Amino acid sequence: MRLPELRAEVARYAKKMSASGLVRATQGNLSARDPDSGLICLTPSGADYDLLTADDIVVVDAEGNVVEGRWKPTTELPLHTLILRRRPDVHCVMHTHSPYTTAFGVVYQPVPMILQDSALCLGGAVPVAPYRMSGTPEFAEMIADTLGSGSAVIWGNHGAMVVGADLALTYATAHALEDSAHIYAIAAQLGTPVHLPDDEVARLHRLWREHYGQKALTARPEPATDDQE
Repeated sequence: MRLPELRAEVARYAKKMSASGLVRATQGNLSARDPDSGLICLTPSGADYDLLTADDIVVVDAEGNVVEGRWKPTTELPLHTLILRRRPDVHCVMHTHSPYTTAFGVVYQPVPMILQDSALCLGGAVPVAPYRMSGTPEFAEMIADTLGSGSAVIWGNHGAMVVGADLALTYATAHALEDSAHIYAIAAQLGTPVHLPDDEVARLHRLWREHYGQKALTARPEPATDDQE
């Protein structure tokens, strides 16, 4: 995928984040790395997702230096660049404010694996990092350490972050996390939610990685048309 196309895809997925309730107003941020050049396309700081276009997406290098773009990049730039430097298997970082996941971060309870679809892409209970003021190198280090080799981490009293091999998989993972948090909240009102066994979660996640792992090393799939979304 060429850089102009990737900028357009980041803008498109930012709008999808807003339309689907993963973020509201100017919350959250999104980045995607071009595997060939290593350049990173990010949403700008304070972006109105409804008005976002490809030209609004900022391009930076691996160290966060602006290469192209008319706006200031997201304030979470240190986190995006650190994750992408640490994780060669990851090409996309998505910060969300999805309400049920965020609620788990307010009570500091990891989101457990109760759904097969979520276990596939998440691979285990999603941890909660302590609250810290975001947007700093120190915060980035803490979140990256808590994430480790996982697919998601919840930010205490703030929101969440998911990572993936491309925009489509990362977007799907963000919804899988929110679905698990939402269903768990409903199930807990009906009775005691039953968690999937750890060995089954590991087996499901292994299947996911075997199927999608190669995407981290290759070009992204062609973007879906509107009627495929």
